[in-house]
Amino acid sequence: MDIILDVSDLNLKVHYDDKEFNIITDASISLKKGEVAGIIGESGCGKSVFWKSILGMLDESKWTIEGRVSFDGNEINYTDESALRSIRGKDISVILQDPMSSFDPIFTIEDHFRETAAAHAIMSKDEVRKRALELLTRLYIDEPENVLSMYPFQCSGGMLQRIMIAIAMMFNPRLLIADEPTTSVDMTIQQEILSMLKELNTDSKTGILFVSHDLKAVESIAHNIYVMYAGYIVESLPASMLSKEGALHPYTIGLLGSRPDFTKNRLVTIEGSPIRPDERKGGCPFFKRCERKNPDCQNYDMHLTEVLPGHTVRCFLYGGR
Repeated sequence: MDIILDVSDLNLKVHYDDKEFNIITDASISLKKGEVAGIIGESGCGKSVFWKSILGMLDESKWTIEGRVSFDGNEINYTDESALRSIRGKDISVILQDPMSSFDPIFTIEDHFRETAAAHAIMSKDEVRKRALELLTRLYIDEPENVLSMYPFQCSGGMLQRIMIAIAMMFNPRLLIADEPTTSVDMTIQQEILSMLKELNTDSKTGILFVSHDLKAVESIAHNIYVMYAGYIVESLPASMLSKEGALHPYTIGLLGSRPDFTKNRLVTIEGSPIRPDERKGGCPFFKRCERKNPDCQNYDMHLTEVLPGHTVRCFLYGGR
């Protein structure tokens, strides 16, 4: 299969109060056509700024980006804003976790479809309407003709999330980035959204970068999983290996252990909270929270070790030095 997204050694730094902090360090991912890659980790681990940096959506006056990002075989030129605009929303689309804040309340749903179409193609109003009705029907929205005339505040959160997916699919993008798409909806809508994304991935061969802290949701849709902590991808592995027996990094194992199992067993938690950027002084950033730490971990250089084909880990316990 062709690789549609290839991120190699991405480093992201933020400038604040005349200081510079590492936010993402040596992050690399690869996504093939028709594949779903999941990025998991707690809030504050760098997941959202990672995908935003890929799309060049960060303020250059505050952020410094180094590394190589290729889309569909071509390296992205972040100095060419017009080229970036031609990719965003057309070849690469994004759906966000809070649909209500993504819509302008004074415009109808049909207006939002038209705005997206106008940014990337010359389409008549009739063509836009026909495409919108087709997509809304495909995403199981009842009475799509009426929905197009509605305003965002007249729609439920679950409906807006589906409408957002429909708008994102206007031009059959090669890559869809889903940032916490199931966070702000109830369990029933979560399952509907996941089913829709799976269907889009299967039918259209759209590659999906699924970003979430919901391990169960990522597990149900992804082919490969990247575990992010403190801006490092600490482990990457096939979704089929994501278990307490298959995972290696103590953080990944901790995430797996903290999932509710709907039994009377006490819920296991990872003590502490993610380390702040200004607290990262070298060594393993998970050191203070790790149940398997040893003194050498404080001097660990966080290099990547391939323990099995397709399974990498950054941990002193596996080839540390």
